[in-house]
Amino acid sequence: MDREKEKYVYSVFESIAPGYDPANRRISLGMQSRWKRKSVALLAAGLPPDAAILDLGCGTGDMLLLLHEVLPEASLTGLDFSPAMLAEAGKRCAGIPGLRFQEGNACELPMEEGTFDGVSMSFALRNTASYDAAVSEAFRVLRPGGIFLCVDSFVPRNRLVRPFYRAYFSFLMPLLGGGRKHFREYRWLSRSTEAFLSPDALLELFHSRGFRSVRLKRYCFGACCALLGVKGGPAPGCPDE
Repeated sequence: MDREKEKYVYSVFESIAPGYDPANRRISLGMQSRWKRKSVALLAAGLPPDAAILDLGCGTGDMLLLLHEVLPEASLTGLDFSPAMLAEAGKRCAGIPGLRFQEGNACELPMEEGTFDGVSMSFALRNTASYDAAVSEAFRVLRPGGIFLCVDSFVPRNRLVRPFYRAYFSFLMPLLGGGRKHFREYRWLSRSTEAFLSPDALLELFHSRGFRSVRLKRYCFGACCALLGVKGGPAPGCPDE
């Protein structure tokens, strides 16, 4: 467990929480919400209408709003280790009945085994202190047949696209996201993508931690990918593109 990374990520998100949503829209050129919406639809296709769903690293509540839109009868829990992010999420999600928030660490979940039908994690795994621990914890708190959805940023494998991607994320993205005030924080977030696992390596991690029927969906030449894994049982259709 990388506790130094954990401390630094905590300080980053505590400082950028108030402007996080408009910054995300700017740096993804408006595409991030589309990727999340498509990924939530994939998760919802395999869950009952009244599913119990945990959103790990819930941030300001984007995924919770989408989950409620698609599954209005679902019981939703949002977990994040940043109080500032949870405060923003509480404001945005105030109208969702039955939604509860909990401060906690995705690598050391304060929930019992087999509690949820679905677990989602959006643009958060790469910022955890241990990818292994976070995936293992998601598996632990799922019921048999439950589905884990992980959406995150990756370096595209296309050799023609990769140089443009790296140039954008190394220089323009931190400026668009953080401006002068938070340039350093957004520069670090771009580097966290560079240091992250490849989609294939993450798929292997899913398999090694017990997930079955793991599927991979690519968006925007692989700059964003969604992985779905099932805790014992068939996964919803999710062709690799």
